[in-house]
Amino acid sequence: MNTTVERLILFVVVFLSVLYMPWWLTLLVCIALAFYYPLYLEIIFFGFIFDHLFLASKEVPYLTLGITAFILIVISFIRINIRR
Repeated sequence: MNTTVERLILFVVVFLSVLYMPWWLTLLVCIALAFYYPLYLEIIFFGFIFDHLFLASKEVPYLTLGITAFILIVISFIRINIRR
């Protein structure tokens, strides 16, 4: 299957998991996809969506967005160091 079609299907699946599954299961799925795909930028979008749908804290407004960006950066560094 074409990787673009795979990514679109996975985008829909992860988006539905953001809406209907527990946050920790969605986070595990996003981490797994970030390891599988070279640059899985969709994880930042899902963090943004999660923040706006469920996070009611005004003290730290973009907590999940920051966590997902941090996860993406860490996984990118791990992938670079593994391939050397």
